[in-house]
Amino acid sequence: MRKVFILFLTFFLICLLGACGNNEKIDNEQTDDEQKLKSNWQQNSTKDGYQKIGNLQFACNSEGDSACNTENGYYYLTHDLTKLQDGNYGNHLMYMDFATCREIYLCSTAGCKHNSLDCPAVFSYDDFPIFTTKLFVYDNYLYILSRESSDESVSSSEGILGGDDGYIMSQRKPAVLYRANLDGTERKKVYTFDEGLTLEEFILKDENGIYVITKKLSMDKVDNMTYTTGSEHKVVFLDLQSFHAQEICPISFDNHISWKVIGCYQDCLILNGIDYGRELSMEEKWDDDMYHSLYEDSFDIYAILDLKNGKLNEFYRESNKNQHDVYVVGDTMYISFSENPIIEGINIESGERKTICTLAQNLIMDVIDDMLCCRDWNLSSDHTYYFVNIKTGEVMHSTLVNQYNGWSLEFRAKTSSDMLVVYDYDATKNSDDSYEIHQYKYALIAKEDLFMGNQNYRKINMIGHG
Repeated sequence: MRKVFILFLTFFLICLLGACGNNEKIDNEQTDDEQKLKSNWQQNSTKDGYQKIGNLQFACNSEGDSACNTENGYYYLTHDLTKLQDGNYGNHLMYMDFATCREIYLCSTAGCKHNSLDCPAVFSYDDFPIFTTKLFVYDNYLYILSRESSDESVSSSEGILGGDDGYIMSQRKPAVLYRANLDGTERKKVYTFDEGLTLEEFILKDENGIYVITKKLSMDKVDNMTYTTGSEHKVVFLDLQSFHAQEICPISFDNHISWKVIGCYQDCLILNGIDYGRELSMEEKWDDDMYHSLYEDSFDIYAILDLKNGKLNEFYRESNKNQHDVYVVGDTMYISFSENPIIEGINIESGERKTICTLAQNLIMDVIDDMLCCRDWNLSSDHTYYFVNIKTGEVMHSTLVNQYNGWSLEFRAKTSSDMLVVYDYDATKNSDDSYEIHQYKYALIAKEDLFMGNQNYRKINMIGHG
């Protein structure tokens, strides 16, 4: 009997390996090394095949930024397009060195004019979409994730290439991951995601690799409107040694709530969804007047997704009649209300609540170490920051603002001791009170100086727009 079992197991493994080999996709344009790195999806269907998940962290800077940093410097892709030597367009990979306070093109080629694809600082506009490409550093390599927008939208069917939705979807490019040395050299393609998948903004990491949220976009016509919607949201792990991808678990559940990631804790994701009590029609979701009344009667739901078993556990809900704001730090979700001058902490495991402080300017914008960065709910009336110590409840008010127009400082990067901020503009004020910004001015400032409002900026010598 044991021999029969062994023979059966051997036959099963041979079939399984054969099936995996047949499903493997080869990109004809890839090098031999890249073909070796490419793999098919590895299904997370057995306990033995489970991907061990470590202490999750966000890998990238905030939404909309193609930027990241180390303790030594700040990398970012410019938003301004430059006409290259061959007539095509591209943007540049810039680097701000914190030790020398200098900005440079990430290129060490002597005499380079940074106007051709031979330059490591030049990125093709066609291959690296502006605003949606993501940068992150992992294990002393710089990674560049080229991805198209994951936004869901509504538009007039007649206004989109004659309403040829199939053509539009087929023109979407797959997400591609590139790796380069920290000085920008030896950039190469290391992984191409399934062309039918779109990647969300968020990239998380642990000591094993990165985690991304994938989904499928589709276009549906209702009357004369075309709706782009997402489905089949999944957490996917990518090993950055072997470049094998593995589906971890879905984020699509058997209910009418669409979830988004707002934080992470150990091996769990913190999700937020809106419960309207039922499934909304496309028209209800996108009609501003209809949606407003439906939203006021809905609830914000906050839940923990355990990536080990895919289980979702709700730990808090709040009526959307009460304007509120949340931010997750470790095992605690901090919540504040526009009509209630307090900040509370809610333990995401036990649900226990405690008051952190009383503060009218309690709109939570960011977090720096143990400090919540808060502002007044009326963003146009007070541009200063109020920093709340989450351990002691102490509040520090910093009066530092943008030197040109008094707007709020823009936080771009964090190190163990400093913040990289946009502290000033070279700009022209237009007749409609808008601004044409010619250059963003960056500076490093010690965190303690920022919290206390001390104007001790170490200015970055800028060469570009910023």
